[in-house]
Amino acid sequence: MSGVVSVREFRIEDLDASARFCDAARAQDSAVEPFSQRLGVIATGTRAALELWRVAEDEEGALHGIAFAAFREAGVFDFYAAVDPALRRQGLGRALAGPALSSGAVLRARVREDAKAGRAFLSSLGFVETGAQLVLHWNGKGIEQVPMPALRIRAGTAKDQGLLERLSGEAWKGAPDAFASRADEIAQLFGEEGRVVLVAESEGKPMGYVSGVQLGRTLGIEEVAVVPEFRRMGIGRALVAHALAKEQGAVLSVSESNKPARALYKSLGFTQTARRLVFEKR
Repeated sequence: MSGVVSVREFRIEDLDASARFCDAARAQDSAVEPFSQRLGVIATGTRAALELWRVAEDEEGALHGIAFAAFREAGVFDFYAAVDPALRRQGLGRALAGPALSSGAVLRARVREDAKAGRAFLSSLGFVETGAQLVLHWNGKGIEQVPMPALRIRAGTAKDQGLLERLSGEAWKGAPDAFASRADEIAQLFGEEGRVVLVAESEGKPMGYVSGVQLGRTLGIEEVAVVPEFRRMGIGRALVAHALAKEQGAVLSVSESNKPARALYKSLGFTQTARRLVFEKR
């Protein structure tokens, strides 16, 4: 690091450097959220509130911190922040978060339960714990697929964008702790390499879908959505089992309060490896 570190507005050309910083910070502290892969999708999508984004930069242009927010729903933003471990407890995190804190919006953040520094930081900013999400892993153990002759599971294509938007909206309607995919995120599913999208349908009627990103032979499952009228019929299980047929591992997160989903993943062989607390500042 060279000289003074100052906070400035984020620019799109900062994306690569921001991703490198996030990976470097995570290498030093595993509690840093692994958001580097999604940063570009968020920053270039329609829900990016770039006026609230800030980076911390030294005199040589190296980044040592970032805070960003993304629109979730009316008056609510997802909020993330990361600071170089060597520069913590110096007010840098608060300075990075300043624009988001003064926006007047409800901010929602997630932090690992064992990340004492992250929890203390959010509490110091006025965030209050409101729930929890569980991180689950699957180790590649074979999954028995129950025969469902009337069910068709196919790969999604760009033509399904509107369909997935509708399914996501129906599946997560009224769910207070859901992080459903937005239209711009769904569009990105068909524009990035390593993306997995599967759609479940019967007699031409769509029932749900699963989306994820390929991480080597491990699948990062981002969303499993089944519309309410087709739940408890094995659709979610069939989607996940189909998605994992050739995988050696998988990872996902689920709301602690979502007991049906937790039961599904447990039956598929997923085990809990971490717990993230959900904080909100109103």
